[in-house]
Amino acid sequence: MGSVTGAKPAKVPSPVLCVDLDGTLIRGNVLWECILVLLKTSPLALLLLPFWLLSGRASLKRKLAARIHLNPACLPYRQQVLDFLQQEKANGRRIALTTAADRELAETISSYLGLFDEVHASDGHLNLKGANKAAFLAERFAQTGFDYVGDSAADVEVWRKARAAYVVGTEARAEQAAAVTTLKGTILEPRASFPTSFRTSFRTSFRTWINALRGHHWAKNLLLFLPLALSHNLAAGLIVRTFVGFTLYGFCASGLYILNDLLDLHSDRDHPWKKERPFAVGAISIPEGLLVSFILLSSALGLGFFLDVQFGLVLLGYAALTMLYSLYLKKIALLDVFVLSSFYSFRILAGALISATPLSQWFLAFSMFVFLSLAMAKRYSELLHASDLVKAGNSGRGYHIGDRELLLSLGVGSSFSAVVIFSLYVHSQDVRLLYSTPEFLFLLCPIVLYWLSRTWLLAHRGELKEDPVTLAIRDPVSYGVAAAAAAVIAASMVHVQW
Repeated sequence: MGSVTGAKPAKVPSPVLCVDLDGTLIRGNVLWECILVLLKTSPLALLLLPFWLLSGRASLKRKLAARIHLNPACLPYRQQVLDFLQQEKANGRRIALTTAADRELAETISSYLGLFDEVHASDGHLNLKGANKAAFLAERFAQTGFDYVGDSAADVEVWRKARAAYVVGTEARAEQAAAVTTLKGTILEPRASFPTSFRTSFRTSFRTWINALRGHHWAKNLLLFLPLALSHNLAAGLIVRTFVGFTLYGFCASGLYILNDLLDLHSDRDHPWKKERPFAVGAISIPEGLLVSFILLSSALGLGFFLDVQFGLVLLGYAALTMLYSLYLKKIALLDVFVLSSFYSFRILAGALISATPLSQWFLAFSMFVFLSLAMAKRYSELLHASDLVKAGNSGRGYHIGDRELLLSLGVGSSFSAVVIFSLYVHSQDVRLLYSTPEFLFLLCPIVLYWLSRTWLLAHRGELKEDPVTLAIRDPVSYGVAAAAAAVIAASMVHVQW
């Protein structure tokens, strides 16, 4: 047969660009995101997970997708990957989302992003991952071929069948991809280079974990030493026991902070400053967080009971109340701040029990109103900064925008109530058992009232963006207030002949 003179050669279609979801398009894993939603909405349903898994991972994903609602807008997308896909889309490239996530969730994400021409995902029977994904894509795109954007070791099999690879992750993963196909592009994590950035990565990872564990919140645990300090008991043995209790309480609180962050993951991603937390941005994976939380909580509770049964019971009660707060109580307006303030009191009670120090009714009443005021200041500040979330009903709290004024009134009133209680204590006979010249203690009233009033001033100005107690750690004025208070207490312990 003769050839047609002047005929143009047929245009070879570009390979379809296939994009992975978990770890590639988003930081994290949709399966674990679904498990967190299930934990928050139906905790008891978690008991069904092992039975669902008996039918395979694809079946597990299908049953999870049917039980929960996952908002695609709250996922931690990689902006660099999105930018790359938008550029390819603008160039006329055909793009396919190919993921091991369940099809229902994958299609929801695809509709939200508006970038994909087709979606291929697990269907309840076939788990579209690794070798399964490689075989499926090789057959699906046998004529045009495909390029693949991935991140994990399971993607090496897919890259082996692809015409070219785009790697999201580390240089080591890029080398694996280059060994089996043509490497066209990389989006590397900061930890990718070694050894120079390994040291930087270690410091970054350490800071990230300290942030996730709320290391700065360990300052609250100094309240365990308060009963000893107020009773003027500086016995070495009791100080050592209290220090051990301080450490165990820190483990327990950090484990609970991780759980709380995981439960609030999706609302935190829309919050003005909470969106920078390690789990919200995907700097630490969900399974890593759950594992570390379990280790910390089990260690704290086990060693706590071994140290002192009553102390262990306080830790257990604190943990149980915190979980109830994270799951339910924080959604109930006003009750949430009363529970939040009680967490400070738990620390004082724990310190009193572990050091066998009795607590006076005056001190319990004073601390209750002080901590209630601080809890209301924290909630007031959150309402002030997250007004859009409150209006949208996605704040995870039971407040309306107009409730700020009420919280302001109640919080300032609690501050004055605490100072009134303290002034009555100075007049009581109990104070003379510990102080030689208790009249000087009256000077603490304006000092305490100034610090509480200033905290509310900062909250009202929108400058209070964290827990008031942890803010005091970095606040020079708070150190000045503490020094003035210490001087007054020292003076009251010196006998003065009037």
